[in-house]
Amino acid sequence: MAIHLYEDITLVQQVSEGDLSNPDDDTYNGTDGESKDKELFLANEQTTLAVALASGETSLQLNELRFADGEVIIIDSEQMRVLSGAGTTTLSVERGYGGTAPAAHDAGAAVYSGYDYTGLVIEPVDTVGGDESDWYALALTQAELDTATPGAPLNLGDKPHNVTVSLWRRCIVPPGTAIQNKTDLKLRITGTENPIL
Repeated sequence: MAIHLYEDITLVQQVSEGDLSNPDDDTYNGTDGESKDKELFLANEQTTLAVALASGETSLQLNELRFADGEVIIIDSEQMRVLSGAGTTTLSVERGYGGTAPAAHDAGAAVYSGYDYTGLVIEPVDTVGGDESDWYALALTQAELDTATPGAPLNLGDKPHNVTVSLWRRCIVPPGTAIQNKTDLKLRITGTENPIL
């Protein structure tokens, strides 16, 4: 899916998927038991235009490497299909895709992957050793963490391509547990990815 978790509202610190390059982790003093709250952000794959794009141009410059050949991207209200350039910051695109009108776009304009999401659910899972998924509680606000059921999934509903969803997770390490850095607890995101056409 072209949707990711981030540790910051600016969407720079992406939580790594499948490796430990930037996991959602914290170190806990299990001797006394400790809990930590963290706000996380769920957003589509995105970057910004490095330079302005005229309405007739078919080559665009991105500020970061993003998007695959054949993928639909959205800038403002215009859809474009990536023809080539995957793995680079220069993409060749088909303008006005999906019946949208080609338009000029300013440098710094957001460039999103062209998917909306329905039925999004995020749930804690433990990937190594014993199941500690009930150490995580999830909620839409920090205050709601106090009544959230540990280990339960959080229904996020539907998310348009250009909306960032904020959520909170609390990790509670029980007393009498060794001091540890938790990296085996993951947040699994499921839902239906809907191309925008």
